[in-house]
Amino acid sequence: LTSFSVGVPGSSLSVASLRCSHKRCMSFSRGGQQVRGFRNCVASHAQESSDPGPTFAPHLEQNTIVNPFPGMPTLEAAIGRTVTARIGSNECIPMGSEHPLSAYLPEELVDLARLYPDPYARKIRAQLATLSQVPLEELLIDAGADSLISLTLRTRVLPGDKVITTAGTYPTVVYFAKGMGADVVEVPYKDDGNLIIPDLEALAKSAKENSAAVVYLANPDNPTGHVFTPSEVAAFRESLPQSCVLILDEAYIDFCPEQGVSKRMPNTVQLRTLSKAYGLAGLRVGYAIADKRWIHKADQVRVQFTMNSISNFLVEHVLNDASFSSTLISRTKQLRDELSSKLAAGTGSPLPSSTNFVTVRYANAEDATARQKELWKSGTAVHRPPHPAMGHV
Repeated sequence: LTSFSVGVPGSSLSVASLRCSHKRCMSFSRGGQQVRGFRNCVASHAQESSDPGPTFAPHLEQNTIVNPFPGMPTLEAAIGRTVTARIGSNECIPMGSEHPLSAYLPEELVDLARLYPDPYARKIRAQLATLSQVPLEELLIDAGADSLISLTLRTRVLPGDKVITTAGTYPTVVYFAKGMGADVVEVPYKDDGNLIIPDLEALAKSAKENSAAVVYLANPDNPTGHVFTPSEVAAFRESLPQSCVLILDEAYIDFCPEQGVSKRMPNTVQLRTLSKAYGLAGLRVGYAIADKRWIHKADQVRVQFTMNSISNFLVEHVLNDASFSSTLISRTKQLRDELSSKLAAGTGSPLPSSTNFVTVRYANAEDATARQKELWKSGTAVHRPPHPAMGHV
């Protein structure tokens, strides 16, 4: 049992900390009133401050973790000049035309392959900040949206914490949350016979009842293709506990940019990707938009060399092409709408889509499975959500 004091604006708290079955338990005494539990403490702080800031796992809250390998651009900024001889990184010597890759890549890329990348992908980060119209300090780069889902969970979740999601939505959040020891609580979709959409009211209710650490919402949703408006998302965020982190997965927002959330919401991490609207799924590039305090903390625990030098080079050039993405999106939406019209004339019922895919509802799981097997025979792969609640799509 340990006791210490912490300072909170406008108050003074005495804190006693002891281990419990969840490996952490904190009892706060303030003016004779005790507030037990980490989440209750956070909620108490939130009432005392108009901007409590992002919520982190307790072991990260007070610790600053320093990256031991911040990269060559960091050194160059510190010494005020370009490094011309890289002998401190233990990289290999140049091999020129003797390198096997020289048969496939130009010399510039062969040289990049042997050099460690900028762990912060500064050039791409600056490009995306401009394209997204967000401050540079509110944006972070990582190896795809999946890595960012994992990173967001790592900043907040401890074993035993509750993570709320929709039963049958993008499954990676469940995959990572269970691997971190979290308890996943799934809420059914709202299905009126025509639309299948995440039930925002039920998600918020579950978050409150379970004192959730994290709630996950894909917008547009995968696999239903439904999108909520920014005002609906903002109202949903307001309905969640203040200490709960909202993972807002906007992987498909480029296909309906008017529905993107442009204003930072409290305790919210927006995730986006270059896989869909920039044709770069194989390079694994995603970015998070969040409060700069979350970005600063997440960068302390992020795997730093997830982005490689060749990918960075290629992504920079794609982002420099002002028309490519808009052309790709336009053609994709045209094909999507044509496919949806043709499917509507068949046996299934296509759902409205704000993404680059079309989801078809069948009468039952047996019909959906039969259709998938027929397509397999022709060499066509279609995705079926693995969750049993979505067996009919």
